[in-house]
Amino acid sequence: MSPEHRTSALLGPLARDGFRKAGMLASLTLVLATGLAGPAAAAARDIGDRTPTFRGGDDHCKPNGHHKSQHATPSTDDHGKGGCKGPTGPKGATGATGPTGPKGMTGATGATGAPGAPGATGPAGPTGPAGPTGPAGPTGPQGPQGATGAAGPCSDIDAYHPQGNVEYRAALTGGRFYGGIRDLSGNDANPPVLWTDLSTHTGYPAGGDAGLPCGAAVGEHPTSGGIQFETITTTGRVYRITCTFDSNGTLPAILQCGTNTGNVWAEAANRPAPNGVNDGTTP
Repeated sequence: MSPEHRTSALLGPLARDGFRKAGMLASLTLVLATGLAGPAAAAARDIGDRTPTFRGGDDHCKPNGHHKSQHATPSTDDHGKGGCKGPTGPKGATGATGPTGPKGMTGATGATGAPGAPGATGPAGPTGPAGPTGPAGPTGPQGPQGATGAAGPCSDIDAYHPQGNVEYRAALTGGRFYGGIRDLSGNDANPPVLWTDLSTHTGYPAGGDAGLPCGAAVGEHPTSGGIQFETITTTGRVYRITCTFDSNGTLPAILQCGTNTGNVWAEAANRPAPNGVNDGTTP
């Protein structure tokens, strides 16, 4: 028999409990000394401070009960079935939470849900830049004829070729009136026409009530030997001016039309009149 078993068998229940408490306190002291005073140490200290309570059962577990034989040989487990069983100790403190385990595998993609209701229409965005010009479309049908517009600048020409070796011309273009002469007496097969601007002379019609020149004519006045140039305007008025022939010696013949203020345009006594017969309207 070991000394430990003999001591347990010879001592009563109170003595044995004292030994247990002493052993527990010694263990607690050792835990505190090694720095492991955690929740488990607090629980052990709480147990050590409690005084055990003995309630009914076998007579040998009572403080003053008689044992069958204090000197009998104890059972193999003197601290178990052979001895008195103490009260159940308190539940120990919950241990610290362990580290989080690794992330599990991603599950399979679930089925597509039903389409949601359409959202509200958003505000209109800013106007974008103009796109390139598209190709030209087909030509449309011809529209109706428009009203006649105002008369534009007129152009006209006239020629007078009497017997002899000279030719006279009258030309209207760009609003200006020109008198021309061509000498045919030389050896040149195509002699040039020499022009004189007669629109610079006083009295030349230039708009307003007089209208704008819109025709040109040239003729010879047999009595005076002069060459007459005439124009009709957009208002129906007739104006004339006279120049003379100059043989100019051995050079080609020319017109002599005087100065701008000495030889002026004059309006004819009558104007053409609608439905008139040997008639006309006066200026």
